[in-house]
Amino acid sequence: MQSGKGFSNTAPSGLSMEKSSSADAGAAAPSGSSDYVIAGIIGEQLSEPLSVMQSVVQEFTRTRKISRLQMQQLQTAIETARTVAKQSQQMARLAGGRLRQSHERLSLDKIISEALEQRAEAFQARGVELYCNLKSVEVIVDPGLLSSLVDAAIDWASEFGRRLVVSLEMKNWPEHGIFILKASESVAAGGVNSEGATEQDNLSWHLLKQIAKAMGVSVDRVASRDEGILMIVFPRTVRQLEGLTAVEVDGGGDSAMHSESKPLAGHRILVISTDDSLIATIKMICREMSLVVDTVPSTRQAVRFCELDIPHMIIIDERLRDPQLDELRRDLHKIDPNLPFLEIADASNTLEMASWMSDSMTRVSRDSLRSQLPSIMVFELAKVI
Repeated sequence: MQSGKGFSNTAPSGLSMEKSSSADAGAAAPSGSSDYVIAGIIGEQLSEPLSVMQSVVQEFTRTRKISRLQMQQLQTAIETARTVAKQSQQMARLAGGRLRQSHERLSLDKIISEALEQRAEAFQARGVELYCNLKSVEVIVDPGLLSSLVDAAIDWASEFGRRLVVSLEMKNWPEHGIFILKASESVAAGGVNSEGATEQDNLSWHLLKQIAKAMGVSVDRVASRDEGILMIVFPRTVRQLEGLTAVEVDGGGDSAMHSESKPLAGHRILVISTDDSLIATIKMICREMSLVVDTVPSTRQAVRFCELDIPHMIIIDERLRDPQLDELRRDLHKIDPNLPFLEIADASNTLEMASWMSDSMTRVSRDSLRSQLPSIMVFELAKVI
C-alpha cells in the first residue's frame, strides 16, 4: 500500500456526475420492472464465471489434467460468482423490509483500511496499484451496513482498472466525512482498458444505492469505460466542538439523495413547557430539521401523552422538572434505555452532554438554543434512530 496526496475531485472532461436517488430506477425503467432489470444484471454477471468453470471442467474431463493457470482461472471464477451471490442476497435483505439498525460511533478510516487489507492478496494477484490517503473520520451509523457499503464501493471501483486511489477526508462546511475512490487503468498496463466495467449499472452500483438509502448517506459517481470515480458523503459525522463530541448533519445539499433520506425526518419530539417563546424557538428549529413537535404544559400531561404514544425525544423546561418527570424517565428507559431527554436551563452558557447509556440528562441553556440545539438533537436522536 502506498501513501499519496489527495487528488482532485473534478470530473474528467466528457464525464458527468450522476447522483444516486430513488428516481434512478424509475427513470431507467417503468414501475414494476426494476426487479427484472436486477435479475438480468445478476444473470449477465454470472454468465462469464460460469463459462470459465464449464470450460475448465470440460478440459479436465477430456484430459484428466488441470494446469496451474486453469486452477487460478477456476478460483477467480468461483470468487466472482460468490461475490455476485453475496451482493444479490444483501439486496434481497435490504428490499425485504425495514432494517433494525444499531447506530454506533465507528472509525470510518479503520473500516476502510481493514476492507483494503482483506483484499491485499487479491489486489497483488491482479497487479493493482493502490494509493491511500485516509484521514481520521468517525461516523455514527449501523456497523453492518457500513461494512457492506465500503465493500460494495471497493467492488464497484475495482471493476474500472488496476490503479485505485482511495481518499477519506472532511469537507470544510458542512463538516461531513467524504469517502472517494478513483479507479482507472494503470500507466504500466497502457492502452485502453479492456477489462474495465462496460456497464455502469452493475450489481455493485445497485447494491450501493440501496445501502446508501438505508443509511441516509449520499452516493455520487462519474463513470466511463476506462475510469470510475465514486464519492460517498456521510452527513452524520462526529466532530469536536469546544471539547464536545457532536454530529454534523446537512439540512440540505445538492445531492438528490439528501432530500429523501434525512435520517431525522419525521421523528417526533415532545416539549414540556408553558413558555410560548421557548416553544416557538424549538418548533422553528425542529421544522427546519423536518421533525414533528408536540407540546404539553406539565409533566402530568406528558405522562398521559406517553401512555398513548412514546416520542423519540423529550425536551423539558427545567422550571417544570419534578419527581413525576424523573419517574416517567425511569419508566421509559425500561422500554428504551437510549430514549433521550433534554433539559432547557435558564443559566447562561450551560452545556452538559449525557454520555451514551448513562443516567445523566443533556442540558443546554435557553440563550444557546439557536446555535447549539440542532447539533445536540442530532447527536441525541442518533441513539434511537
